[in-house]
Amino acid sequence: MNTKLEPEPLNKTVLFNSYKTAQKRLFLFDYDGTLTPIVSQPADAQPTATLLHYLESLCKNPANTVWIISGRDQLFLDTYLGNIPRLGLSAEHGSFMKKAGLIKDWVDMLKDADMSWKQVAYDIFKSYTENNPGTVIEEKKSSITWHYRNAKNLKEALNYVFKN
Repeated sequence: MNTKLEPEPLNKTVLFNSYKTAQKRLFLFDYDGTLTPIVSQPADAQPTATLLHYLESLCKNPANTVWIISGRDQLFLDTYLGNIPRLGLSAEHGSFMKKAGLIKDWVDMLKDADMSWKQVAYDIFKSYTENNPGTVIEEKKSSITWHYRNAKNLKEALNYVFKN
């Protein structure tokens, strides 16, 4: 028995046998940091030809249901992954869903949500950005994020946030 807090290594034989005998399989993949590495500039995290090949192969098997669940927006997912048959897409962490093969349009899961909070968050993040060179605001339909990864002085940027 593993008494550590670390997960045990995946038993590849058990995984392979389970895959082969399963009548239905569900694959849920995160995009950034799982299918592609975390990079300084998010636009650089484009799928490789190898990744696209593997996703297409998984999707070709009718026993497999494959979804990409991402913080990326709809345009990004459509542009880079939208041509893979039978691939489901979830943009902005589930705020928008595009079920594979059944519909061509995205379903807006937040169509009735009150999004008035975004302006308040934007104003706060604008102050952070103005006082911390290299930081940027990313605004999507369902969220707003302050990116500090490329701050000129990361320690100062984070201190500013915690003080304010």
